[in-house]
Amino acid sequence: MNLIERGGERAVTFAAITLLATALAGCSASRVDDVAVKWPSFKDNTQVLLPSDPAQCPDLSGIYRAQGERRAGDADAFLLEDLRGFLLYPLDLPGMRDAPAPAWKLSSRSTVTFVADARGWQIETRDGQGAREAALLALHDGGASAMAAGGEAMRPGNDIWRAAGCTQGRLWISVRHDWRQHESMGVRRHVAVLRKDAGGLLLTVQRESDSIGMLLPWYTNTGDSFQYWFAPAIDHP
Repeated sequence: MNLIERGGERAVTFAAITLLATALAGCSASRVDDVAVKWPSFKDNTQVLLPSDPAQCPDLSGIYRAQGERRAGDADAFLLEDLRGFLLYPLDLPGMRDAPAPAWKLSSRSTVTFVADARGWQIETRDGQGAREAALLALHDGGASAMAAGGEAMRPGNDIWRAAGCTQGRLWISVRHDWRQHESMGVRRHVAVLRKDAGGLLLTVQRESDSIGMLLPWYTNTGDSFQYWFAPAIDHP
């Protein structure tokens, strides 16, 4: 390899490192169901937090069909099978993985119930065939973050941070998953916004996923957004 070729390789490597540094240092902003969201650089080791005011909490009490109707989303956006699955992952709500047998089986009779209490929302899922799960969606003062511990962290090398609050008559939930694997690491972030709509529950989500190489200077970012509506379960079992 001659000096010119070596110089060219160094220039390409330097350009890649510069591009990577710029990407990691940047931040962005978006709107999720008309709520402004600021996304700090995932390398800041901070969570996406929104304003939180208990006086602005919506009344989400009700029983909803677990299967939803897709209202909006990017062409290649994540397809949500049901609301129960979203509560299980990526939200990883405490209690969702502790249900006894029988195993959950999705059907047209499956429901998700929201009941307000002093800590936030008690959530119950029923598949209409005997399976039942109970979870707590806790609100945090000022949107303060809370890290899931113990059994809530799904796999070794994963840290889960979750926060929830209220703003603009909407309930927002922010979840951050930090993962590490061999020579790479990354962060998956979800911001979900919930509110009542036409008697049902409207869920709007934006997802951001960032990955970097720990030895080689590569970086990828993917993201999408989607919205589902869950009808009220008037004739629930």
